[in-house]
Amino acid sequence: MRQASQYGNNQDEYWSPGEERLRQLVRLRTQRGRVLTAGDEDKLLEEAVTRLDVSLSRARGVLYAEMQNGNIELETDIDDRMQELVKSVAGAKDRLSRHDFERIAVFYASRLKSPVEACRQKVKKIMEDEGISPRRAGFIPSRSWYRRIKSS
Repeated sequence: MRQASQYGNNQDEYWSPGEERLRQLVRLRTQRGRVLTAGDEDKLLEEAVTRLDVSLSRARGVLYAEMQNGNIELETDIDDRMQELVKSVAGAKDRLSRHDFERIAVFYASRLKSPVEACRQKVKKIMEDEGISPRRAGFIPSRSWYRRIKSS
């Protein structure tokens, strides 16, 4: 019987050599940052199916196992969580205040380890997709704060 790996995973004996190589590739791609981008996720899954002879469902299982171990986060999951956060903060009137918008954008940036400006654009896109409007703000209440954010 094999020894448990240094990462504390006792299920090594159930994984094929292709799945083990995929796990190593996932760890290599997320070595510097714990977030696996959507593009990298697609490339890894494609490589697993074409070169490593691992089925798509097993390859996804390897990614999710790494997520469960706390080693990585998937950008697509973070995007889904942010979409739900924007909808819940907007409330029944489907409006988001400037203060809440900024807090969500900063939180999003900290999760993705990316610039706040890029995350502002992503939050604006989520708002547009979900039909959420900006709440007026300022001395003379207007939505200019929202219009100044470049659309992606």
